[in-house]
Amino acid sequence: MKMNKEWMFLIILIVYVCIVPYAASAAGFAVGPPSINITVPVDGENTAIVYVTSHDYNGEVVVGTENIPFRVSPEVIQLSNTDENRRIELTFYGDRSVKEQTYSGKLTFLGSTEKNIIGGVKIKVAVNHTSHASNLYHSTASIPFDADAGGIHGSIVGSLQANSTIIWSLIVMVSLILGIVIGRRKT
Repeated sequence: MKMNKEWMFLIILIVYVCIVPYAASAAGFAVGPPSINITVPVDGENTAIVYVTSHDYNGEVVVGTENIPFRVSPEVIQLSNTDENRRIELTFYGDRSVKEQTYSGKLTFLGSTEKNIIGGVKIKVAVNHTSHASNLYHSTASIPFDADAGGIHGSIVGSLQANSTIIWSLIVMVSLILGIVIGRRKT
Protein backbone atom coordinates (compact mmCIF):
# COMPACT_ATOMS: atom_id res chain seq x y z
CA MET A 1 0.00 0.00 0.00
CA LYS A 2 1.54 3.28 -1.11
CA MET A 3 1.01 6.36 1.05
CA ASN A 4 1.66 9.68 -0.63
CA LYS A 5 4.02 12.24 0.91
CA GLU A 6 1.33 14.75 1.85
CA TRP A 7 -0.54 12.27 4.02
CA MET A 8 2.66 11.12 5.76
CA PHE A 9 3.59 14.74 6.41
CA LEU A 10 0.11 15.47 7.76
CA ILE A 11 0.28 12.50 10.16
CA ILE A 12 3.72 13.55 11.42
CA LEU A 13 2.49 17.12 11.86
CA ILE A 14 -0.56 16.03 13.86
CA VAL A 15 1.61 13.89 16.16
CA TYR A 16 4.00 16.83 16.61
CA VAL A 17 1.19 19.26 17.43
CA CYS A 18 -0.24 16.83 19.99
CA ILE A 19 3.07 16.10 21.73
CA VAL A 20 4.87 19.48 21.83
CA PRO A 21 2.23 21.49 23.73
CA TYR A 22 1.88 18.69 26.27
CA ALA A 23 5.64 18.60 26.84
CA ALA A 24 5.78 22.41 27.16
CA SER A 25 3.08 22.51 29.82
CA ALA A 26 3.84 19.24 31.59
CA ALA A 27 5.67 20.75 34.54
CA GLY A 28 4.72 24.37 35.04
CA PHE A 29 3.92 26.82 37.75
CA ALA A 30 3.14 30.53 37.92
CA VAL A 31 4.30 33.16 40.39
CA GLY A 32 2.74 36.56 40.99
CA PRO A 33 2.80 39.53 41.30
CA PRO A 34 5.16 40.29 38.40
CA SER A 35 7.21 42.78 40.45
CA ILE A 36 7.92 43.70 44.06
CA ASN A 37 9.21 46.88 45.74
CA ILE A 38 10.40 46.39 49.31
CA THR A 39 12.34 48.37 51.91
CA VAL A 40 14.77 46.37 54.03
CA PRO A 41 16.47 47.87 57.10
CA VAL A 42 20.25 47.40 57.35
CA ASP A 43 19.94 45.59 60.70
CA GLY A 44 16.65 43.88 60.04
CA GLU A 45 14.39 42.05 57.68
CA ASN A 46 11.15 42.53 55.80
CA THR A 47 8.63 40.19 54.24
CA ALA A 48 7.07 40.22 50.78
CA ILE A 49 4.14 38.07 49.72
CA VAL A 50 3.99 36.11 46.45
CA TYR A 51 1.35 33.69 45.22
CA VAL A 52 2.22 30.42 43.49
CA THR A 53 -0.08 28.27 41.37
CA SER A 54 1.00 24.84 40.18
CA HIS A 55 0.05 23.59 36.72
CA ASP A 56 0.60 19.83 37.08
CA TYR A 57 3.96 20.38 38.79
CA ASN A 58 4.81 18.39 41.88
CA GLY A 59 8.24 19.02 43.39
CA GLU A 60 10.72 21.56 44.69
CA VAL A 61 11.01 25.17 43.59
CA VAL A 62 14.37 26.75 44.42
CA VAL A 63 14.16 30.47 45.25
CA GLY A 64 17.15 32.60 44.28
CA THR A 65 18.19 36.14 43.42
CA GLU A 66 19.79 37.92 40.47
CA ASN A 67 21.67 41.21 40.94
CA ILE A 68 20.49 41.82 44.50
CA PRO A 69 22.98 41.17 47.32
CA PHE A 70 20.51 40.00 49.93
CA ARG A 71 19.61 36.66 51.42
CA VAL A 72 16.02 35.58 50.86
CA SER A 73 14.21 32.76 52.64
CA PRO A 74 12.77 30.23 52.21
CA GLU A 75 15.31 28.96 49.72
CA VAL A 76 13.16 25.98 48.71
CA ILE A 77 9.38 25.73 48.33
CA GLN A 78 7.69 22.35 48.06
CA LEU A 79 4.80 22.47 45.55
CA SER A 80 2.10 19.93 44.92
CA ASN A 81 0.09 19.73 41.72
CA THR A 82 -3.01 20.93 43.59
CA ASP A 83 -1.53 24.24 44.83
CA GLU A 84 -3.58 27.17 43.60
CA ASN A 85 -2.82 30.75 44.68
CA ARG A 86 -0.67 29.47 47.52
CA ARG A 87 0.56 32.37 49.64
CA ILE A 88 4.32 32.36 50.19
CA GLU A 89 6.06 34.80 52.55
CA LEU A 90 9.56 35.67 51.34
CA THR A 91 11.83 37.25 53.94
CA PHE A 92 14.57 39.63 52.77
CA TYR A 93 17.45 40.08 55.24
CA GLY A 94 19.39 43.35 55.52
CA ASP A 95 23.19 43.31 55.48
CA ARG A 96 25.48 45.94 57.08
CA SER A 97 28.27 45.14 54.62
CA VAL A 98 26.08 46.21 51.68
CA LYS A 99 25.81 49.88 50.69
CA GLU A 100 22.56 51.70 51.48
CA GLN A 101 20.80 52.25 48.16
CA THR A 102 18.06 50.80 45.98
CA TYR A 103 18.99 47.55 44.22
CA SER A 104 17.11 46.31 41.17
CA GLY A 105 17.19 42.67 40.20
CA LYS A 106 15.08 39.58 39.98
CA LEU A 107 13.79 36.78 42.15
CA THR A 108 14.13 33.42 40.45
CA PHE A 109 11.87 30.44 41.04
CA LEU A 110 13.37 27.29 39.48
CA GLY A 111 11.44 24.03 39.36
CA SER A 112 13.81 21.10 39.69
CA THR A 113 13.94 17.35 39.67
CA GLU A 114 16.69 15.46 41.48
CA LYS A 115 19.46 16.81 39.24
CA ASN A 116 17.91 19.03 36.57
CA ILE A 117 16.17 22.39 36.33
CA ILE A 118 12.97 21.84 34.36
CA GLY A 119 11.62 25.37 34.20
CA GLY A 120 11.53 28.67 35.96
CA VAL A 121 9.89 32.02 36.58
CA LYS A 122 11.52 35.40 37.24
CA ILE A 123 9.89 38.41 38.83
CA LYS A 124 11.35 41.91 39.10
CA VAL A 125 12.33 43.18 42.53
CA ALA A 126 13.53 46.56 43.79
CA VAL A 127 15.04 46.50 47.27
CA ASN A 128 15.54 49.81 49.09
CA HIS A 129 18.31 49.06 51.61
CA THR A 130 18.19 51.74 54.30
CA SER A 131 19.23 52.43 57.88
CA HIS A 132 15.75 53.79 58.63
CA ALA A 133 13.57 51.10 60.15
CA SER A 134 10.60 50.82 57.85
CA ASN A 135 8.18 48.02 57.22
CA LEU A 136 7.12 49.03 53.72
CA TYR A 137 6.19 46.45 51.12
CA HIS A 138 4.64 47.47 47.86
CA SER A 139 3.58 45.21 45.05
CA THR A 140 3.52 46.77 41.60
CA ALA A 141 1.27 44.18 40.02
CA SER A 142 -0.67 45.80 37.21
CA ILE A 143 -3.67 43.55 37.80
CA PRO A 144 -4.54 42.75 41.42
CA PHE A 145 -4.73 39.23 42.79
CA ASP A 146 -8.28 37.90 42.80
CA ALA A 147 -8.74 34.81 44.95
CA ASP A 148 -12.23 34.13 43.58
CA ALA A 149 -11.11 34.02 39.94
CA GLY A 150 -9.19 30.76 40.32
CA GLY A 151 -5.75 31.81 39.15
CA ILE A 152 -3.01 34.37 39.02
CA HIS A 153 -3.91 37.07 36.51
CA GLY A 154 -1.43 38.45 34.03
CA SER A 155 -1.55 40.57 30.97
CA ILE A 156 -2.68 39.26 27.60
CA VAL A 157 0.88 39.54 26.35
CA GLY A 158 2.12 37.40 29.23
CA SER A 159 -0.46 34.74 28.46
CA LEU A 160 0.49 34.71 24.79
CA GLN A 161 4.18 34.40 25.65
CA ALA A 162 3.50 31.55 28.07
CA ASN A 163 1.54 29.67 25.41
CA SER A 164 3.68 30.57 22.40
CA THR A 165 4.61 26.95 21.63
CA ILE A 166 0.97 25.93 21.41
CA ILE A 167 0.01 28.99 19.38
CA TRP A 168 2.84 28.57 16.85
CA SER A 169 2.15 24.84 16.52
CA LEU A 170 -1.50 25.54 15.74
CA ILE A 171 -0.60 28.28 13.24
CA VAL A 172 1.81 25.96 11.42
CA MET A 173 -0.70 23.11 11.39
CA VAL A 174 -3.55 25.26 10.04
CA SER A 175 -1.27 26.81 7.41
CA LEU A 176 -0.07 23.44 6.18
CA ILE A 177 -3.56 21.95 6.07
CA LEU A 178 -4.82 24.97 4.10
CA GLY A 179 -1.85 24.64 1.74
CA ILE A 180 -2.62 20.97 1.13
CA VAL A 181 -6.34 21.64 0.58
CA ILE A 182 -5.69 24.54 -1.82
CA GLY A 183 -3.01 22.55 -3.64
CA ARG A 184 -5.35 19.59 -4.14
CA ARG A 185 -8.09 21.83 -5.60
CA LYS A 186 -5.80 23.07 -8.34
CA THR A 187 -4.85 19.57 -9.50
